[in-house]
Amino acid sequence: MFKSILVPIDIAHRSSWQFALPQAIELARAGGGALTVMTVVRDVKAMLEGVHLGYQLEMMVTDAKGRLAEIVASHRAEGQAMEEVVRLGSIGHEILDAARECGADLIVMASHRPEMRDYLIGPNAAHVAQHASCSVLVLRRFEPSPA
Repeated sequence: MFKSILVPIDIAHRSSWQFALPQAIELARAGGGALTVMTVVRDVKAMLEGVHLGYQLEMMVTDAKGRLAEIVASHRAEGQAMEEVVRLGSIGHEILDAARECGADLIVMASHRPEMRDYLIGPNAAHVAQHASCSVLVLRRFEPSPA
């Protein structure tokens, strides 16, 4: 089974971890593997928000670390090793770099927020799936609109 699983999430969108994180935890348990949950503070977002000073950027990263810790704590399974990582940069590239650094043999990620209502995988999931040197499980949870 998988010994090192990376789960990239968007801390601003519950749909990115609500289904993917429990699935990754089950895969890690089954294989006795370690789990790394990560998020990326986009450098483009920082530029658009007018963040020019180092301490402002540091505050964004600190806020992301706090939110990621809350999410992981709410899903932490007894006896399951879970590391938290916050990176700054381009989402797809940072996911691939983190996967290499932690020696991931599987990346588990959600594709698109459900409210986008399409059947394509998102650009970040597509980039990761095309360029990863390990297996990638892109989870798509479609729930039809109430009639």
